[in-house]
Amino acid sequence: MPEDLKQGSKLGDNELMLRIGRGGMATVWVARERATDPKDDRLVAVKAMLTELADETEFVTMFLDEVRLVRAIKHPNVVEIYDVGDAEGVMWMSMEWVEGESLHTVIAEAGKRRAIPPELAVKIIADAASGLHAAHELRDLDGSLRGVVHRDVSPHNILIGTNGMVKLVDFGVAKAVGRISEATRAGQLKGKFGYMSPEQALGKAVDRRSDIFSLGIVLFELTTSRRLFRGEHDIDTLKLVIGGPIPKPTSIDAKYPPGLERIVLKALDRNPEARYQSAQELAEDLRGYLKTERVVVAQSALSGLMKRVLGERIEQRRKAVRAALKALGSGQAPPSDLLSGELAFTPTGKDRLTVSGVSSVSSVTGSNLSGISQPTSPSTVGRPSSSFSGLGLAGQDQSPRMSVGSMIGYAIGVLGLLVALFVLLFMRR
Repeated sequence: MPEDLKQGSKLGDNELMLRIGRGGMATVWVARERATDPKDDRLVAVKAMLTELADETEFVTMFLDEVRLVRAIKHPNVVEIYDVGDAEGVMWMSMEWVEGESLHTVIAEAGKRRAIPPELAVKIIADAASGLHAAHELRDLDGSLRGVVHRDVSPHNILIGTNGMVKLVDFGVAKAVGRISEATRAGQLKGKFGYMSPEQALGKAVDRRSDIFSLGIVLFELTTSRRLFRGEHDIDTLKLVIGGPIPKPTSIDAKYPPGLERIVLKALDRNPEARYQSAQELAEDLRGYLKTERVVVAQSALSGLMKRVLGERIEQRRKAVRAALKALGSGQAPPSDLLSGELAFTPTGKDRLTVSGVSSVSSVTGSNLSGISQPTSPSTVGRPSSSFSGLGLAGQDQSPRMSVGSMIGYAIGVLGLLVALFVLLFMRR
């Protein structure tokens, strides 16, 4: 039983080390996957389903089948699933260990300091869309589509690693949840209604375009700092999803870029035929928007964001994992290659970390993403934010701008060259 799992418990080849989360469906552990040769051991994340779900026969069958199916998805923006099994009534799956946090956590923590810059938000959603497309395109040996739909695209299921990689997680789980009893299902769906597509909320058949609508909601919320669909009760939220107003982002922030607004509203079209027909189309439009605005966002920019807002938290967890490795190794120091020894995190918070890799936006002000503010009524969208006050828009100088650090480096380089030329001329005399 998941409640009985503890450090040292084994599920398949995985030795549990540190519990890092517990949700309505499962507990999540960092584990050490034991290989035949200890040099091939690796850290994995293990999700152990809660006991009450093990009694749902249809859920168990669907869960195992779906997870085995999505194991075939191989893409840099999708968390890789390694194995799945049932050990003494405990259903579990092991997957790629992503040292980082969910977008949900990043939003909450970033909002305490400064909102996530809009160009990073666009980068996050574009990368997530690429991962979605890879899953949607999963095919059988005969080339026919497997019809994979995530069904639960939300900030909780988008992970950002300390290396700046964006990864989608939990493919196949939402479909399995649809097979459990009504009483049990209520707890599993709590808080998820606000990211459903209209067709999903109506109980209709869904396809890849449902995931695109859900990702559009995340994009809207990231770039406006407003929840799109949130009612007082779940039924109210569902009504908003099905027929509530979808405000234009420019009605929230007058400086919101029209080009980005067009993309957001197309992703959020309630008519699936008028929506983006593939996640790849969405990703291409988002990257095209950044290109048009002459904004280049490197992976290191997201890495810098993670270190700036979550460095201390991640470093503390890293220390806990090292301690668990040592405890399970009978006091021996853990292999150095199992966990990063990167010293870039600053638990004291004294070192100044910058979000590097962005060539256009030097500062963004105004928006508060901590929890994402709520409209007081379906028709009220709140006060305008100034999220895009630093973003070069049409009609302005479109040449890429360097960051302060880059300009200082450039000046030092020029000064060094002048000194070298002076010395060379002086020595000739």
